[in-house]
Amino acid sequence: MNIGHHLIIECRGRHAHLSEQELETLLMAGAEAGGASVLQAHFHPFGAGKGITGVVLLAESHITVHTWPEHDYAAFDVFMCGGCRPMQAAEVITSACPGAVTSVQSIERGLPISAENISANLSSSHLQSSSFRIG
Repeated sequence: MNIGHHLIIECRGRHAHLSEQELETLLMAGAEAGGASVLQAHFHPFGAGKGITGVVLLAESHITVHTWPEHDYAAFDVFMCGGCRPMQAAEVITSACPGAVTSVQSIERGLPISAENISANLSSSHLQSSSFRIG
């Protein structure tokens, strides 16, 4: 069952040095190119010469960015569901800085649904999260 596509975008070069405003403009342009509906955006700079983290919350999921200018590196995630076009969003992001080295990995999100898979996934989830408790 395909619920959506999650793209992992890694960039070395100019992307890591974009300003907060440039990153917000870039992610908004990516959302538009992908046909997504923007709900909200929030970006946080960590100070002069330091990185920025940001999220554009979409009705169809999200686009995020984390930059490390000291390592000349930026990481973007594009997760879109429904009829959106995440690869078009990725094209906007990767082509924004000519000369940058970029990589895009695609992950199809959603587990196959069957009684057997549900039982197996519940068992493994219980084992993996047994040390996590709320309350």
